[in-house]
Amino acid sequence: MSVIENPKSKIENLMALYLDLTQPISDEMPVYPGDVPVSLQQVATLQKDGHSNFVLSTGMHAGTHVDGPMHLTSSLTRIDELPVGMFAGPGFLVNAIGLNVIDLPENTLDHLSPGSVVLFYTGYDQFYEQETYYLTYPVLSENTALLLVKKKAKMIGMDFPSPDYAPFKIHDILLNNHILIIENLTNLASLLPYNEFELLAFPLKIKADSSPVRVVARIS
Repeated sequence: MSVIENPKSKIENLMALYLDLTQPISDEMPVYPGDVPVSLQQVATLQKDGHSNFVLSTGMHAGTHVDGPMHLTSSLTRIDELPVGMFAGPGFLVNAIGLNVIDLPENTLDHLSPGSVVLFYTGYDQFYEQETYYLTYPVLSENTALLLVKKKAKMIGMDFPSPDYAPFKIHDILLNNHILIIENLTNLASLLPYNEFELLAFPLKIKADSSPVRVVARIS
């Protein structure tokens, strides 16, 4: 007797290989102080217009996004001009729970291969909807930024708003050394059981300095 596979189970098994690390985009979502508010409005409905449609108005640095070199350096390279391979690579998770300043010992990244994506897990995303989220977040030390350059990381990501505060020296170090920066990640705790994963973070093909991004970890 043949066994008929349940399509739903097959889809669930396939989806289990991927972990979503992205904050949702919604109307009036939190933005960095001084940035333009996000507006997401439904402008057509199936019942009234025969189709559904939404209009999104957002800056490039709202929610989960990737900073390109044009953001805070003199580079004129827009995010759509970067090679698509810049936005994917072997992932490495740093457990930085409880740290206000993330200052990594050099041996932390001993096994990091060039072209890796380093993620910093602090749990700070729990404050994402609160006013303090953009005011008291953790930061990376200059030593950590220079270590990432030395180890030739291609991209970093964090579950907080920024690797630094003004005047944004860490941004300067990383972006001037071709290390892209993903900000406002979430769900990084889901990666703790895994030693190996691939990080996928493709931006919109948009002629801007940076871009919103859907970040997914693929478990091998």
